[in-house]
Amino acid sequence: MKTVPILGTIVLIGAIVQVVLGFQIVAGMDSLRGLHVLIGIAGLVLVVGLTVIALRAKGASSYSKIAMIVLVVLVLIQVGLGMQLLGGMDAFGVMHEANGILVVILTLVTGGLTMQNARRQKAA
Repeated sequence: MKTVPILGTIVLIGAIVQVVLGFQIVAGMDSLRGLHVLIGIAGLVLVVGLTVIALRAKGASSYSKIAMIVLVVLVLIQVGLGMQLLGGMDAFGVMHEANGILVVILTLVTGGLTMQNARRQKAA
């Protein structure tokens, strides 16, 4: 069993859960904040790990490598915005929400690029 597709799926599910948790926190469920932070940091570690794997893989396409690098940057920005929110900078709330949705979209795009590249390699 290959671990990269499993880790990619975990990242995608985690990103979707994060968006849902974030909206719940905005709606007043502050008790979920710690879980939201924990999942966010774990997601950052997973995304960086997957990016290292993608950059070292000889069969990975350039597009998937670039998408992974951009995803790492987006997740780092997301963590930074979250820390600003924890520090009381409520003006970053909308940017944090929008960036979270971008993370989900880019995770889907990256998964699609990776799957397409894997199919091409099997056919060759």
